[in-house]
Amino acid sequence: MLRASRRLPRMATAKRINEPLALSPLAGLGAVILTGILWGTIGVVTGQLKAAFPGADGGPSTLSSLVLVVVRLGITAPAAAITARILLGRGAFRLPGRVLALGLGLGLVQAFFQYAYVEAVTNAGVGIATAIELCLAPVLVAALSVILLRERPDRMIIGAIIFAAIGTIVIAANGAVPGKEATFQVGILWSLACMVGYASYIVLVRRLAAGIHPLELVALAATGGFAVLAVVSTVVGVKLPDLAGKDLLVPGLQFAYLALIATCLAYALFVSGVRATSATTGSLGALAMPPTATILAALLLNQIPTIEIVIGQVLLMAAMAVTILRTARRSNS
Repeated sequence: MLRASRRLPRMATAKRINEPLALSPLAGLGAVILTGILWGTIGVVTGQLKAAFPGADGGPSTLSSLVLVVVRLGITAPAAAITARILLGRGAFRLPGRVLALGLGLGLVQAFFQYAYVEAVTNAGVGIATAIELCLAPVLVAALSVILLRERPDRMIIGAIIFAAIGTIVIAANGAVPGKEATFQVGILWSLACMVGYASYIVLVRRLAAGIHPLELVALAATGGFAVLAVVSTVVGVKLPDLAGKDLLVPGLQFAYLALIATCLAYALFVSGVRATSATTGSLGALAMPPTATILAALLLNQIPTIEIVIGQVLLMAAMAVTILRTARRSNS
């Protein structure tokens, strides 16, 4: 009887929420691709927000990366919580205390990699930061799994590591975006730091995946990240940009877009798309993110990619695709 009673919370947890959207497999594929496109706009909007608060005499933006991330998380947290409550029903956030605490703690990792991403976008450009963060993270996770679990590396993971290494070297050695030459190497380091943070986020999310919906996780992590960075901002005394006489309509809409569209709506579409298709399709759909970011950065921010950047991005996307297909093959075997 005791064992049976212990199983009941798990059954209740599995049935406590509603499906966000019911999609056909074809519509699910479209939702996943749309998610990748929406995520690809994040770096461009971030760059536009930075440019909206220029420094004196063409200096660095007065909108610091720390303030930008704090504001974004501050909007995302309540927006994601409300979205989860609407889409998932009354069962949203009815979670064990330990899961709630871990979800909030995950915000520390999210805060780090989002801050690193903004710095990477600022110093290296949108396309490079996005490609390194998104494409290298799954390769790093797979490689560490081989090392930590003492598995024999197969041809696919070796090929993915080779593609990833060559792609990163090509970008780092010859891929400076015009206008970013002075800060490019610093941007590469921030991109790699962001990638490590994102890879850590992936691993931790997998451990929290059972019994918690991604929208709940987004809300909890955003809340935790906002709390941490708000304290850091207060301690270090971060200065806010001068808002006197500034038209805040466009920046306000951009922040709202990042929170409501590129985060809450994108996650709802992604989860529904993956459930209608497969996890592999969902991961491959994210490959729409780097080319979207690169094209929009060229059109809106005048960050024209060099041929080295394009070659490096293709290699990184190939590494990511090989890693995803390897994971799918191992899951089906």
